[in-house]
Amino acid sequence: MSPSARPLDPRAVLLGVAALTLVGLVVWPVSQVVWRSALVDGALSLGNYQRALGQPGNLRALMNTIWVGLASTVAAMIAGTALAFLLVRTDMPGKAWLRPLLVVPYAIPPFFGAIAWAQLLGPQGYLMRPLLHLLGLPQAPFSVYSAWGIAFVTAIHYFPFVFLTVSGALQRMDASLEEAARTSGAGSLRVMRDVTIPLVAPAVLAGGILAFIGSIANFGIPALLGIRARFYVLTTSIYSALNIPDFALATAESMLLVVVAGGALAAQWRLQRGEGRYTVVAGKSIHPQVLRLGRLRGVAFGVSILMVVVIAVLPIFALLLTSFLKYYGAPLAAASMTLRHYAYVIDQENIRRALWNSTVLGIAAATLTMVLGTFISYARVRAKLRGAAALDALGMLPYALPHTVIGIAMILAWSRPPLALYGTLGIMLLAYLVAYLPYALRTTAATLQQVHGSLEEAARVAGAGPLAALRDVIVPLVKPGMVAGWILVFMPAFRELTMSILLFGLRTETIGVIIFNMQDSGYTQIAAALSVLVLGLILGSNLAVRRATGGQVGF
Repeated sequence: MSPSARPLDPRAVLLGVAALTLVGLVVWPVSQVVWRSALVDGALSLGNYQRALGQPGNLRALMNTIWVGLASTVAAMIAGTALAFLLVRTDMPGKAWLRPLLVVPYAIPPFFGAIAWAQLLGPQGYLMRPLLHLLGLPQAPFSVYSAWGIAFVTAIHYFPFVFLTVSGALQRMDASLEEAARTSGAGSLRVMRDVTIPLVAPAVLAGGILAFIGSIANFGIPALLGIRARFYVLTTSIYSALNIPDFALATAESMLLVVVAGGALAAQWRLQRGEGRYTVVAGKSIHPQVLRLGRLRGVAFGVSILMVVVIAVLPIFALLLTSFLKYYGAPLAAASMTLRHYAYVIDQENIRRALWNSTVLGIAAATLTMVLGTFISYARVRAKLRGAAALDALGMLPYALPHTVIGIAMILAWSRPPLALYGTLGIMLLAYLVAYLPYALRTTAATLQQVHGSLEEAARVAGAGPLAALRDVIVPLVKPGMVAGWILVFMPAFRELTMSILLFGLRTETIGVIIFNMQDSGYTQIAAALSVLVLGLILGSNLAVRRATGGQVGF
């Protein structure tokens, strides 16, 4: 070997393997969606987009998507910002236990919330019936099976995105400007209006953008509450097109959904680049003055309790109550209660199989994304290998892709020989890997940035090779972050619906698909019983993880 020749770095070889993996996982499937959307009778054409935008029903679905996204986001921003300020910056009582209750909707799958609110505000809902009796009305004055109903339930589910984002900004904010305003004679309310709110405005907008992206990409809520009322958004319109099947129209509508989501992400990135103009974190420790509410303490506490009841207590109560009723609409009496729905759920082979499938897919997706994400983040943050930054950007691309689009991409890429995977657990696992890889990348990158490079250098000086240093030094140090990322992937993967409903086949149903199909077919009590069991598993697992990690991991 020439003296000037350098030995091949094994990390570069692994990076090449990671690059090939991402090409197969991301580039090939996404390119198929783009290509097929512009293909008509084997020739390049904009005909599919003309159909998607020219037909009144399809154009209406696009407008409905934007309307639901904006309406739910505005509601989430108002409620999330107000409650974040009350819990972080006031002397309102009960803040320690109100905070975890306010983020419960994050743990509840969106379509569970749709099922619950259909039972609460449906024509014979638990809240609707006493309301009609109280007002003496012959029929409901409004319906949850409507655009407003979808926006309301969606806002509840994505409210924690704004609440958590704004809470974090308020906790880290440099309070010197507020103190200066008070020194100048400004009252507390004026300080909040003229100083505090402008400073946290970027956090409010950032949380709002996250809520908007989530709402336009959601399938379960508009499917359960909208299709019955013939109110379609892009996700449900794509689902309907695939059932025809009309892949050309589905791919064109998928690209429209990508454009809407991409526009929101572009706004978020632009906002992040301009954050220097709104610096809220200071190097010195300043404890902001707590706003004393005085007589309004009770009012603020009551509003917070009402919010907890609406977003957490009522939906869970509705699922529980429905799961025990002999039939939907039965009188609320002891004679109407039964455990047979739970017995049925436990006894069904397809439900046990779905639970097993979801568990296997969740564990496999969480483990594989963390392995791939950890190495790519290590290559970019610590090893600074050539090409690692490009791979990181490629791995983050699916963050801009709604799950419906990822599902269609998997169908187009992996449903034909030589690798026909449609209807198998394999194609669902590939979809999960694509969708949740960004979670792993951001979690591990943040953890690796806290590890000083001298520790790895010391191992190399002691004679350890690059892979040995990675295995024996870096991985043990970032293990807490990897565990947190693993849980962040497993939880949504376990309850996933949007991609699974497009990809499942015979004997490959997931728990989300089973519950959705039961509710859609009218088996309301059975769907509620299974939802309660799954929700109990999710909340119980989260509680166990939080206790085991001292509250550092979990939601």
